[in-house]
Amino acid sequence: MSAIPAFVDLAAVADILGELGNEVEQLGVTLCLDPDVASRHIEALQAFDLIAQKQRGLAALLRADCPVTALAALGLEDLKQRLGSPFDRE
Repeated sequence: MSAIPAFVDLAAVADILGELGNEVEQLGVTLCLDPDVASRHIEALQAFDLIAQKQRGLAALLRADCPVTALAALGLEDLKQRLGSPFDRE
């Protein structure tokens, strides 16, 4: 196993998360264009959308100048709770 680098470019991580979010969303859109697939797998297709939203939300947090403000602006309550709030620790 290789050593973890001491520095990771968080902007690059954010870019990759954003790209993955877009790719997952596009995959879901492509599958939704097939009416048979869409009607049989609507819940799974909705999961694609949620995955993409979470990836883009994480990317926004990594890019943010103020993570507290970015976390407050995050529209995904489940993700917000999992990441916690600095105000919850007081």
